[in-house]
Amino acid sequence: MDLIIGCPIYKRSWIFPYWISCIENQGIDMSKIGFIFEASREDEETVSMLHRYRFKNTQSPIFEIKFRDDLVHHQHEENSRMWTISKYENLVSMRNSLLKTVREISPNYYYSLDSDILLTSPHTINSLIGHIQSGADAVSTLMFMTPFGTMYPGVMNWIPNEPSKAYRKEEYQFGGYFQSEIIMAAKMMSKDIYNSVDYKVHQQGEDIGWCDNARQLGKKLYCASYIYTPHIMHEAMLQDFLQSGDERGKLAIAS
Repeated sequence: MDLIIGCPIYKRSWIFPYWISCIENQGIDMSKIGFIFEASREDEETVSMLHRYRFKNTQSPIFEIKFRDDLVHHQHEENSRMWTISKYENLVSMRNSLLKTVREISPNYYYSLDSDILLTSPHTINSLIGHIQSGADAVSTLMFMTPFGTMYPGVMNWIPNEPSKAYRKEEYQFGGYFQSEIIMAAKMMSKDIYNSVDYKVHQQGEDIGWCDNARQLGKKLYCASYIYTPHIMHEAMLQDFLQSGDERGKLAIAS
């Protein structure tokens, strides 16, 4: 198996057709890509859509849906982006469960790709894999963690002299490829890092906890900020994106 793509998924029927079509448009043989999801049986619409897609996609050798009815599932509300520690605990449980499955399958690469992030550039996956082959342990793309503005990109730094606390610089130089202390939401991982780094609960999010564990093991994380992957956080935002695009993508200009 070359690549596994995995994520928790909950109430995402409104975006899944776009999410999966972006993957199909990457120009990669689908027989080399497997999928794993952590879902909820109460989310009948999304689960039904996953099953319908699996009926259509007979090429991918792995397509697993693990039901986590032991957890409370959440989605982004249109007018809120706040998460609580209890929500992070649930996400840590699901993401580590996904890692366990990936480790059993043992692909060359694991792409932890949230189900609301669209790979609108058709060469995203091959570019990220190329960076892994060149020595990166994990690579993310340029995205933003809020529906508008550029103040909250998907990269952060560790606060000097305050272990495990993260902050964002006032400005990052996007458009190139650079080492980043913290990356989020859409991480292409090498076999070494997905085998050795777990997620953990962190007050700033489970991705911060994962990066903290990676830091302690001396792993090298990068951001390929010349690739923009829109983070579509709710259905109204998707409609706006389909009509008008996202001007923030202009920051992803290859240097």
